[in-house]
Amino acid sequence: MSQLRIVALALGYVALVATAWITGDDLLSAVCVVLLVSAVLAPRLGRQARGPWILWLALVGGVVAMTLAGHGRTSLDLVPLAVNLALAALFGHTLLGTHTPLIARAIVAIEGAEHLALPKVAGYARALTAAWTALFLVQALLFAILLGGWLPGTDGSDPMHGWALSYLHVGGLLVPALFMLAEYAFRRWYLRHVPHMPPQQFFRRLMQNWPQLLHDREAIPGRGARHAG
Repeated sequence: MSQLRIVALALGYVALVATAWITGDDLLSAVCVVLLVSAVLAPRLGRQARGPWILWLALVGGVVAMTLAGHGRTSLDLVPLAVNLALAALFGHTLLGTHTPLIARAIVAIEGAEHLALPKVAGYARALTAAWTALFLVQALLFAILLGGWLPGTDGSDPMHGWALSYLHVGGLLVPALFMLAEYAFRRWYLRHVPHMPPQQFFRRLMQNWPQLLHDREAIPGRGARHAG
């Protein structure tokens, strides 16, 4: 699938979510969640893939049950919490044992193993992986507090209720984006002794090579390195 088509599908999905969020329509909210779950699990839904199919059925069944109970909108509100927990687990898991930190895998996939072997780069990759893990965990905790305690106890007409929902669905994306910009500026200063790829080229290679991030590789220099240099 071309990058342009992926972008078009993503924008279409965002428009659908925005419509569901603004209208508060339970059925449309549920459709958004089912589409997202299906898109995420699609690469693993083969004929012999029992586990992914069981997970898909469980998640979709849960969404259907919530919708029939009149809480389809809640299923959409739970998506940011689930996404942040999943990302925290994805980043955090690569910090355990002798796994290669996720950022180190990204460096190898985008800039090559020789770039990771430069002074301070492997240590920075591990620290940045830990920072992303912490960010997603903190956001997940805040979302859990909002969904489990604060939002149910406030009136829907309260302006703060609307602000909280905005943070849940928009701020949850904006905060990582701002963190990424701040990290890029810091990285250019902290690792000023190493060459840096232009952002446009970096993200283009990331889009091309992202599947490599899902696989640990024994050949990566600094594998499991905990040092800062």
